[in-house]
Parts: sequence; C-alpha cells; structure tokens
Amino acid sequence: MSLNAVAIVTGASSGIGMETAYALARRGYSLVLAARRADRLAEVAQQCQRRGAPEALAVPTDVAVESQVDTLAAKTVEQFGRIDVMVNNAGFGLFARAIETTDTEMRAIFQTNFFGVFYGCKAVAPAMIRQGGGHIFNVSSVIGKRGTPFHGAYCATKFAIAGLTESMRVELAAHNVRVTLVCPALTDTEFFQQSREGRRAQSSFQRFKGMMSAAAVGEKIAATVGKSRPQIVFSLGGKLLALLATFSPRLADWMMKQYYKDLSRKLAEDL
Repeated sequence: MSLNAVAIVTGASSGIGMETAYALARRGYSLVLAARRADRLAEVAQQCQRRGAPEALAVPTDVAVESQVDTLAAKTVEQFGRIDVMVNNAGFGLFARAIETTDTEMRAIFQTNFFGVFYGCKAVAPAMIRQGGGHIFNVSSVIGKRGTPFHGAYCATKFAIAGLTESMRVELAAHNVRVTLVCPALTDTEFFQQSREGRRAQSSFQRFKGMMSAAAVGEKIAATVGKSRPQIVFSLGGKLLALLATFSPRLADWMMKQYYKDLSRKLAEDL
C-alpha cells in the first residue's frame, strides 16, 4: 500500500461496509464512504479517523442511481487524485418465495444490489487504469453460489454479481486491476431488519446455523488488497455448499428441501 492509498466503500453506514472501512482505516487508507444515511455515514467517518485514516470523506450516495455513483468516484479523484480500492458492498435483502415476489420488488433489488455494483465498477475502472492498477471487491454471498428458498430474488442478484466479477477480472487483468468476488456466509448485520418478514427470517436462520461477524468479513477484505485472489468464500459451511452446488447439485437440493420444510413450519407457527 502506498502512503497515499485511497479506498471507496459503499454501504459504509453499517455492517460489512462499516467494518471494512474500519479495517482499512487501521491500515492507513484515506477513505471515501458512501451510503444513503448521511448521519450514520458521518459517524463512521469520524470513527475511521480515530482508527488511523488520514482522511475520511462521507459522500451520501444511493448506488441505485448511476449519476450519484459517478459523482462519488469524481469527488474521490478530485479530493485525492486516485482510487486504489473500491468495495462495492451496498445492498439489501428480500425474504419471499420467488413466485410471490412482485415485479416492482425484483426490479428494486436488482437496481441496488446488481446495478449498484455495475455502476461502481464502471465509475472507478477508468481512474484505476490511468494510474496503472487498483483493486475492486464486489460483495456477493455464499448464496450467490447456490440459491436458497425464500431468497430467490436476493440470490439472483448475487449470482449476477458473480458473473460480472468473473468477466471483469479477466478483462482488467492487463491493466493490473484486480477484481475479487466476496462471498460471506450468514453475517450479523442489519440485513434482516431491511427484509420483508425480517424478524421471522432472522429467528429461523439463527436456528439453522450461527452467524459470522461483519468485522471478520471486513478484516479479510482489507487483508486481501493487492493480492491476486479471485474470490473469498467464508466459513466451512459456505465452502461446502459451494462445492455441493458444483459437484453434487442433487445433494444440495436435498439439503435445501430440508431447510425449506423446516423454515416453512417455523413461519406457519409464527402466524
């Protein structure tokens, strides 16, 4: 890392984004933080400076709006002259059976989760190419490797991020721009509070398996900067699920059917 290294983190007001910002701050990065909640973003910026960031700039941004993401990148270059790291993390969840998901809901989740990442990559790539390198992290999910019941829309966005990342990794390699796919397992964030049926989903997921900390994800992202690592898949269970999806889809289906039955029973009990 150079003494003047600069990182942008989206979805930085909480969860994985916030913890990634803190981990980068401890490593001495200047930070540009993006999220919609200006008050929370300002607090995180202050905390980043306390943790060692030379500068931390809060830029309220809705990643679903391309012009706002372009402005985010432009302000970063204007302020610091470069962009070394981009962490495309902003997103939200939707807890619903796929056939019960409305067209409006599906378009909204794609606009933020997928297009927000797409806009972020497009916005920072020219600066990274000009300066001769950089590192883009696109946050997907373990269930962007294998779809799960009640999260069809969310899984679809995360699968799309995986495909985009794999393509960009090859396309940008000649410019010394690394692109890494990040696949957290179930993580303790505000994901559930922002999902339909969020409390029920959280209760059922916690019974299914434990959650990992957002700090662990953020620390791993920060530690991977500059390394040629195609993807980061978290937790033994997450890695097993990804392997089963590839090498034994029938077994993965059987496991998901058991989970679907269990979760359906739990939801019925809560009605």
